[in-house]
Amino acid sequence: MAESFRTLPVFGRLPHGYRMDPEFGAVYDASPAAADDLTLVRGIRTREAVALNHLGVYFLAQIAYWQQPEIVAFAEELGMSPSQLIDEQWVEQAQNLCRPSAVAAPAHPMPASVIRTCSLLAIAIMAGCLVVYWFGIRSGEPMRGVLSADMTLLRVPVDARLVASHVTAGSEVFSGEKLLTLEKTEHLKLIQTQQQQVRRLEERLHQAEAQVTLELGWRTRDIDREIAEVRTRAELIREVKRRPPEPRRAAASANESNDSDPAQPSAAVAVSRTRAFTASGMGRANSLLFVSGHSGSATVDFAPALHLPPPSVNPPVVARQPAPDSEPVEESRMLLLESRTAELRLQQLEELKKGLPAQVRQAAGVESLRMQHEEAARQLAEMTDLSREVDLLCPEYGTVAEVRFHEGDTLAAGEVVLKILHMDRRFVSIYVPGRRMNELGPGTEIDLIFPGGDQYSARVVELPMLADACSVDGDSVATVRAEPCGRLWPSVPVGTQIEVIPNR
Repeated sequence: MAESFRTLPVFGRLPHGYRMDPEFGAVYDASPAAADDLTLVRGIRTREAVALNHLGVYFLAQIAYWQQPEIVAFAEELGMSPSQLIDEQWVEQAQNLCRPSAVAAPAHPMPASVIRTCSLLAIAIMAGCLVVYWFGIRSGEPMRGVLSADMTLLRVPVDARLVASHVTAGSEVFSGEKLLTLEKTEHLKLIQTQQQQVRRLEERLHQAEAQVTLELGWRTRDIDREIAEVRTRAELIREVKRRPPEPRRAAASANESNDSDPAQPSAAVAVSRTRAFTASGMGRANSLLFVSGHSGSATVDFAPALHLPPPSVNPPVVARQPAPDSEPVEESRMLLLESRTAELRLQQLEELKKGLPAQVRQAAGVESLRMQHEEAARQLAEMTDLSREVDLLCPEYGTVAEVRFHEGDTLAAGEVVLKILHMDRRFVSIYVPGRRMNELGPGTEIDLIFPGGDQYSARVVELPMLADACSVDGDSVATVRAEPCGRLWPSVPVGTQIEVIPNR
């Protein structure tokens, strides 16, 4: 119909001065001398007529020429939907009014002068702009909104590993319900450290015991050797004491006989051997020292004699001078003292041998290491028996929105591991341009259009104190919270885009 209408003579009789705009079709840049009454088209009121004149449309033939692109372009400029223009049949009405048989208001020249006409037209345009702005504010495009809900974030209390997840996304959970099971990696690290400590103490204990075994062996051998030497000396002393004393003359004759026959030893020779034996250890440390003479005094060293040379088989015969009468008595006292000293030394060596293992172990620190090892092993057993798992429980009723990790993942302390939505506390976050903030206020009721066209009500409960200056057109955007009022909202996913229409 539009193509056949272009051949009508009425379209050809449009006043000169129009141009073909690629978006709006035939439009005038300046007001013509005469114009049609656009309100003859049902649906075009004074507001739309003034807006069309402002856009360069003055004749019904211009509207009759519209096609789909022009309808969409003018609908957007008029703040209307293209479907409304099509339903009201603006194009068909304009075509019928432009036909020769149609009754149309005759175009007649404007009765006023050009200056007056231009002034009135400017005033009308300004008034039209104000009206368009007012209606644009009151009934502009719907605002954007996003369906949201209060959310609880569960965080990891300590460094852990996710052992088991008892819920999935979409699960309905209740207060106190077990959600996740975590294994504390910090506890595992402590166990590993304690195991290393136990192994180190065990190695040190083995080293100390081996050292004790070696040291105890050679010290025991030294003591046994010294005991054998002291016993040999004691036996020799007892043998000398068992021999009966001889008279002085007999000793003298014996000395003379010894000078002639050294193969026949006597008691004096035995005493000389004993003295030679005792004198042989005077030059070494840790030996028994005897000093005898005519003075009758003796000095005894009770230090252990570790290295005692064996007695000479044939000691040299020393020529003796005639001794006083008290010499046998002094020799008997010396032998008795030496015998007691040997017995005392044997007793000391036996006691030293008996207590040697404990002393060597104490010196090597074996018992201290053993106690440390037992204590470390006991602590390790306690740490192993202690539960390493931590259960995350649901704080309150809700729906699991997201489980961010899988079983076996390692989690850091403070990291969000699970999100719970409280669908009973839903709201809409409305993104309001700064120029339209006056349309909303606390307690203002608004209409929400959910997907599918269903309309519900909400009430503004919270206005922000700060706005975000990051919109596309450079205008600031504020986020306003609106909660349900009236009938319950439908069950749609959180994050759904919602159209928001402020009530007039």
